[in-house]
Amino acid sequence: MLNRLLNAALSWYAQRGLRAYHHYPADKTAVVFVDAQRAFVKPGTVLAESLTGLARLARTRGFLVVHAPMATLSGVSFPTLAHREIERALSVGPDAPDIAPAAELSSSDVLLPKRSTLSIFGLPEVDALIKSRGLEHLILAGPLGDLTLDSSLRDAVQRDLHVTVVSDCVAASSTAALELELRYTMPRYAHLVTGIENLERLFRP
Repeated sequence: MLNRLLNAALSWYAQRGLRAYHHYPADKTAVVFVDAQRAFVKPGTVLAESLTGLARLARTRGFLVVHAPMATLSGVSFPTLAHREIERALSVGPDAPDIAPAAELSSSDVLLPKRSTLSIFGLPEVDALIKSRGLEHLILAGPLGDLTLDSSLRDAVQRDLHVTVVSDCVAASSTAALELELRYTMPRYAHLVTGIENLERLFRP
C-alpha cells in the first residue's frame, strides 16, 4: 500500500514538473530508435506499426531521426543475462542486426555506429551529436524497454535532457517487464505518452 502511494505521488510530481516541456521545437528534438533492428522488431506487429508511425510523424514535424543499433557482445568481459539474450537474438541470422524496415531508415537520418554497451550513451558520438545539434528533447523508442531503452533513458536524464516515451513504441522481454517499465519505472524519469495520437496532440498549439 505504501509503495503504491509513493509511486503515485512520485508520478504526479514528475508529470507536474514536466508540464513546461510539452512543446517540442523541431531544431531541438530528436526521435531515437534504440535497437530497432530485425532481431527484435518483427514485421506486422503492433510495435512495428507504431515505430513506423513515429518515424513518419518525426519527419513530418522536422525532427532529427537517429538510429542507435546494438552490436554482438562477444567482447564483453562479464556478460549478464541481458547480454546473453541480446547476443542470442542478434545471432539468429545474417540480417538480424540490420535496422528493421519498420523504422524506415532514410538518407536524412543519423545512423550511429553499432555499440556493445546497453546504454546508447556508451558511444561518445551520442554526446557529440546532442551538443552539436543543441538537442534538448529526446523521444526514445525501441523493443528492449527493460534493457537498453531503460539504461539509455536514465543516462539521458542524467544529462539534463527532457525525455519522452510513447508506450506503443516500447516492448520488453516479457509482458510483466513491460508493465513494470511503463507503470512504475519510466514515469519516474520520462514524460510517458500513451499512443502516437496523444503525442501528436502535444505538438498542436
